[in-house]
Amino acid sequence: MSGLLIYTPKVTQRVHYIFQLFFDSLIKTPFTITSDEAAFKAYSGAKLNYSSSLFPTDILQIAPWGLLAETGIKPQNIHISEWNNMKIFFPTDSRDLPFDIFSVAFYLVSRYEEYFSHKPDEHTRFHFSNSLAYKNNFLHEPLINLWAEELKKIILKKYPAISFSENTFSFVPTIDIDVAYAHLGRTAGVTIGSYFKALSKFQLKTAIEKKLVFMHLKKDPYDTFDYQESIFRKYNLRPIYFFLAGKRGHNDKNISPDSTRFKKLVNRINSFAEIGIHPSYNSNSDAKIVSQEIVNVERNIPAKICCSRQHFLRLNLPETYRCLTQLGITDDYTMAYAGQAGFRASICTPFLFYDLQAESLLPVKLHSSIVMDGTLNEYLHQTPKEAISVTQGLLAKVKKYKGEFIFIWHNHSLNDMGHWKGWKAVFESILEAGAK
Repeated sequence: MSGLLIYTPKVTQRVHYIFQLFFDSLIKTPFTITSDEAAFKAYSGAKLNYSSSLFPTDILQIAPWGLLAETGIKPQNIHISEWNNMKIFFPTDSRDLPFDIFSVAFYLVSRYEEYFSHKPDEHTRFHFSNSLAYKNNFLHEPLINLWAEELKKIILKKYPAISFSENTFSFVPTIDIDVAYAHLGRTAGVTIGSYFKALSKFQLKTAIEKKLVFMHLKKDPYDTFDYQESIFRKYNLRPIYFFLAGKRGHNDKNISPDSTRFKKLVNRINSFAEIGIHPSYNSNSDAKIVSQEIVNVERNIPAKICCSRQHFLRLNLPETYRCLTQLGITDDYTMAYAGQAGFRASICTPFLFYDLQAESLLPVKLHSSIVMDGTLNEYLHQTPKEAISVTQGLLAKVKKYKGEFIFIWHNHSLNDMGHWKGWKAVFESILEAGAK
């Protein structure tokens, strides 16, 4: 046996899950879990006592709060305090840490709080204002990464010979294709109808623009794909594009996935980016509907689609991730709030989803999307200058903890027109800083 030996009297699914997150993903050191007290005492290497039992003081101890020994979901008594300038909760009488770092991290990454009844927003989403992170002003901090670094320091102080592997910072631009073109790609009936609708509402600018686009005298304002390809190639980046490919509805406005223009666009984007699915607003975690939407995109590319992000960032826990598991999706990028930038799960490292209702791990890796164009402009009403400051600050934190920085942009927000005037500069500033 080598590496860190962890003693805990009860080895639960939750214990396995959170120790793998910390020691395989965050601070990366070999570890073994045991409930054999005699074997733990006899071990001569680095060891961690995760129990209330008292061992010699030279052994690292973290006393459990109890969340990892439970099953099911019930209200937790949470009182936020501070330690080393970091927010903490679930305090214990540990010798080496004043709180149960593992229970706290499990509470946050499992999204425990989202299973309780709450007032949803207009799209039935868990609203950021209900979150512990927003209420206690740590939404902009990857707290779990901060805590992990503190734990690493404490372990090294006790056991200087132990080794850790380093994580590397990763930068992943993502583009959602909610509406590929403002005017092109519709059926003749829809096109003519929208033209006369604009005239009837005296939207003369829109009507004229439609006419000019169809006469090839003006480029479709949402067609920013030449620019996107050139700038991603300039910075040698491989982004992920999420295509909405469902039936047209009130909140699903993309062009038909059966249209020639949609098929050509998917094929073109595939030449410089990874392709993912953007399950429609109306799919509502329905595997049959999402499966057809995946087929609508996959038939245009040689590879299988393995990543997704829900349209409107609609998450229904745990049903959404059960649906994705059923369909073979291995990576999801929905973990974000529409109304606020930051770290919804208080972490900037990818992690597997833990199904609290089934008390089991699902093979879907969750990637936290940290900032979105619409969040900054349309929800928070920031200026481009303010948005650059916010994004640079968040990016610096992710770089510091060697995490994964993911941001969400849209093709239509890159047209540098209307209320998106000046936002190309925000996009480019993120790319330039992230690619360094």
